[in-house]
Amino acid sequence: MSSSAYGGALGTVVVTGAGSGVGAEAARMFHRLGARVIAVGRDPGATRALADELGIDGLTVDFADLADVHRLAGALSSLVPRIDVLAANAGGIPRARAATADGIEPIFQVNAIGPWLLTTLLAPRLAGGRVVATSSRSHTGASLTRGETATVATGTSGLGTHKVYARAKLSAGILLREFGRRHPEITVADFHPGVIASGFGRYLGPAGSVLTTLSRPFLDSPADGARRLVALATRTDGIDGTYFVHDRPAPGSPQLQDPALGAELWALAERLTAHHGPGATTSS
Repeated sequence: MSSSAYGGALGTVVVTGAGSGVGAEAARMFHRLGARVIAVGRDPGATRALADELGIDGLTVDFADLADVHRLAGALSSLVPRIDVLAANAGGIPRARAATADGIEPIFQVNAIGPWLLTTLLAPRLAGGRVVATSSRSHTGASLTRGETATVATGTSGLGTHKVYARAKLSAGILLREFGRRHPEITVADFHPGVIASGFGRYLGPAGSVLTTLSRPFLDSPADGARRLVALATRTDGIDGTYFVHDRPAPGSPQLQDPALGAELWALAERLTAHHGPGATTSS
């Protein structure tokens, strides 16, 4: 993996999860710094409103639909010849608990497989740039077992929602570092942005809304998380392969740096997405 410092003015920055919260605030901050920003969100209305506000390109994607991820990658490749920063901020806990149309456990697909697919498809555009992913400190409470990683794609094994999410974020971090090993010309890093006062708890329904309201005075704002993302995307010291909490390097799970797990999860990701790749066929 590359350890070169990031220098020069910001060029093109793609921000996923830009429809609201940290992603929207980060898009505004990158725009103020003079970058060409492409905002990517799930909600068409919110994404269009942000794009109109800033006078930038706005695209949509549903990471629970692998065909839609391919569509987004094609649209981005048509728009720009190079991406200097991919701010991979999208993620969360979808309401649906049934397998996606792609046959994958939804939390795992939205947080690990969908973002991985987009990053790998954009690799030619990212050469010499960097990927900064939004992680979660919850990943440190999860673990994966070699030889059994395929099970994370098909079921929850009786785990609660938060543990499934933590396992997905751990998987995403392992895949990110494996991507860095396979693409040493691209710098990779991820970070825990803080406990953000956003709509993340909406999957809990009314109880989640009440909890968020009561705890809001003790939470970080989306702008706080965005500042940390932008700082990480623009810092000039070596960050490659590093996990950060806020703006400081942190240990993270030791499994993040496990190359055997990385290779195993990579092979799993390739199998899960193979039917959407070049030359793939669909059955009727």
